[in-house]
Amino acid sequence: MIRTAYLRVYQPLSAFSDDERSRWLAQPEHHNKTLWGPSRKWLVASALPSSEVGVEAEGAFVRRVGENIFVCPYRTRLRMLAGLLAFRQSVPEEVADAFVPQGVAHSAARELAALSDREPDIRSHILHANWHVPLRWFAAFEGSERILIEDREGLRIRYETTLGRARTRLSEALEILEASGIDEDVAVAVRELCDWIEGFPGEGLVELDYGLVAGMFEDEDLVDDGSAAEVRSCLDALSGGDLMRAGRLFSALSERWSAVRAHEVMN
Repeated sequence: MIRTAYLRVYQPLSAFSDDERSRWLAQPEHHNKTLWGPSRKWLVASALPSSEVGVEAEGAFVRRVGENIFVCPYRTRLRMLAGLLAFRQSVPEEVADAFVPQGVAHSAARELAALSDREPDIRSHILHANWHVPLRWFAAFEGSERILIEDREGLRIRYETTLGRARTRLSEALEILEASGIDEDVAVAVRELCDWIEGFPGEGLVELDYGLVAGMFEDEDLVDDGSAAEVRSCLDALSGGDLMRAGRLFSALSERWSAVRAHEVMN
């Protein structure tokens, strides 16, 4: 099983069409969960599933906060198409066909273009990462927004904040990184995340969910994990010009997550 973490954006119900609102509010409560169905099998089969891959692709996570209802659409087909193309580009060209044949990639690109033409404003509300949580995701949160929960999969960590706070924190993080003159690749990755978050206007929620990545930690390590607070401390050190302390903090955090991500090689 591929262990995956998620970054999700929830928008008010009013941000979506009447059709979508009715369908999502009518879905059963047990349907509001992470999906592991046919939409993930393309990575193993090196084949693009047909567009008839289950109606669950049209579902959504629904959150009620007081009187307000927020929605995070699955957009499974959209994420699958974009993910397939991104995965092909992430491997060396000489072996890319072994993972995603060129014909499959062309088919995915055509479908993605057609989808964008039909619905120009459509976008993915979910980012996912296999075998780890990208450190840049933590920059959107404060340590106090960490929520330790237990479900049928065991202990898991969630972070939750408002869209406004996430936008502000990521913009500040980008300014600090650009001013510090450290590795440009780090700043580029944060800039891409800023662009994604800023694509969702108005109010909303942002959730970081360790998902099944949490299962790669011992319970006591998960309880002690404070990655968002450590990322914030690293940014504060950079902002204050203490490059030595920032380097030590980042190295320790990066080493810990690199050890977790090493599972990707074994799989």
